[in-house]
Formats: sequence, C-alpha cells, structure tokens
Amino acid sequence: MKIIPFSLLPVILAFSAAAQKLEASGAPKTFRVGHDRAYLYRSAADTARPSASFLAPGEDAAVVGQFSPRWLVVKRTGFLFLVSSKLLIDPSAPAGPPQLLDGTRLPYDAETHLITYQGVVEVPGVGKDQLYVRAHEWVAKAYRSANAVIQMQDKEAGRLVAKGAMQITLPVLGAAADAGYIRHTLTLYVKDGRYKYVLSNLEHTDVRLRATSVGPLEKEDLPFGMSKKQWDHLRRDADKGAKELISELQAAMTLKGTKDPSDF
Repeated sequence: MKIIPFSLLPVILAFSAAAQKLEASGAPKTFRVGHDRAYLYRSAADTARPSASFLAPGEDAAVVGQFSPRWLVVKRTGFLFLVSSKLLIDPSAPAGPPQLLDGTRLPYDAETHLITYQGVVEVPGVGKDQLYVRAHEWVAKAYRSANAVIQMQDKEAGRLVAKGAMQITLPVLGAAADAGYIRHTLTLYVKDGRYKYVLSNLEHTDVRLRATSVGPLEKEDLPFGMSKKQWDHLRRDADKGAKELISELQAAMTLKGTKDPSDF
C-alpha cells in the first residue's frame, strides 16, 4: 500500500479537481512516451510552471483528446491531464520519413517518429571545454539571447539544450508574407575533438492567428484553409532554415576561415 503524507493531501485533491476541468473528446488511444519524460499538467495555465508529475520514457499514455496543436489530453488514474504532443509517439504516425511534394524525404528518426537533423562533426585538436564555450557563444549570437532559449546547460557533462524558433514565410501575390514560426529544440553534445548536434521537435505556430497553427511538422492533417501546397512550402522553408542553422553552427564550432579569439 502506498502511503501519502497528510500534508500533501490538500495539494493532491486540488490537483485532481482541477484536472477534471479538461474534457475527453474521443475514445482512448494508446500513445507511447518517447526518450524524454512527458510532464503532466492539470490545466493550460499550469503549463507555464514546472510539474512534478510525469510519464516515464517508454510508458504508455491513454490519449482521449486534443486540447490544441501542442497539447494532448491524457487520462491517467481516472483523471485528465495535458501532455505536450511532441513528447508522445502516435502509433499511427508515418512509418517512414515525411516527403515533400517533389519526393524529397525529410530527415527522420524512426525511434521517435520525429523529423530530426543530427550528426557528429570532428574538430581535431580542440578540447571539450573550448567546444562547449564555442557552442554557448554561438547560441547567444544565433538566438540573440542565450538566457531566453537555453533550457539546460551542463559544462561538465558537455551538454547544452536550447529551444528557439525560425520565422517562415509564404508567397502571397508575388511577395513573402509572414507565416509564423517553426519552434525547435537543439541539443549539443561536446567531447574532446568532436561535437554532436540533434535538431528536432519542429512544430509550426502562428502567434497572430492560432487557428492556422498546424503543430508538429510530421502532421498530414491540416487546419481548415491550408492547402497541401502551402504546407509543403512551409516544410520546405523549415528544412532550408534548419540546414542553414546547422551550417552556421559548424562554422562557429570549427572556426573555418577565422582565428579563435581566445588565441592571442
């Protein structure tokens, strides 16, 4: 029998009552948690704060509805919670890489079912600490504020996680019109003489017109009013932006054509 400290009961009861405000809109569908913990939230307002409750990596999740493109409604122990859609793997997700209309396949991780750009780059003669400093400085410059995007930094472990967004456009009457942003997560690992990058969790959001936010780039079901051709253009723009970001990262990490400022 699991014993719950009395002092925690008011918190747990309040948590449970608030969770019931969410609504199930369909029959339960089993999803699987990916490589990271899937944190549970009792309401939309609570998603802005850390949560102590979560589903463990590899655990099954009973999805009973979609709250928004970014959040799914999950039923657990009789109560409803919000879970980030990008942390759960849909069993009906495509078995292979999503394709653009011209047949181009986007880079894809078969384990997570996510569009993922990743690679290991050799930087001979450069130590782990120096590569970490370069990575941190590049994030601050590329995203204009390291404090705004860095979610986790561990110099000793050689790991840095940043979350940012790339602005994208759609051609309208011969001009480039604002089409929102592609949010993404960039994880960098550094060791002596090499680094690894993993760019994933790409999702489209339109901060002006939320109804036109599509969500994860892996999706094929589009919101009303968006054509497959427009979605293809957004994906293509996101692919181009991701590759440019990775190229800029490589130039900064390897200091191609430049001298390390710390070498004087």
